[in-house]
Amino acid sequence: MEEKKKNTLYILAAIGVTIIGVTTGLWLVWGFVITLMVIESLVSSLKSWTKERDKHYLEILQKNQLGSANNTDLLLSIQTSLASIEERLKALEK
Repeated sequence: MEEKKKNTLYILAAIGVTIIGVTTGLWLVWGFVITLMVIESLVSSLKSWTKERDKHYLEILQKNQLGSANNTDLLLSIQTSLASIEERLKALEK
């Protein structure tokens, strides 16, 4: 539900920025704002995707035997990969 509200606000903001861009002729500002909105939306989508994948991997690992060395190594590898992806996403946000 929150994602729908966010998307609606983005659409309204894009319409507002477009109207301002048309009336004032500040197309460079319009392009910059729209680009920032698209990038933030993509980063948000990637974050939610990584959270879903993390949950999925943990569920699969819990179904298997977590006590074995192979599964523990796999879990550590997945956690390291997800941490790396999250760091990259945080860097993109800045």
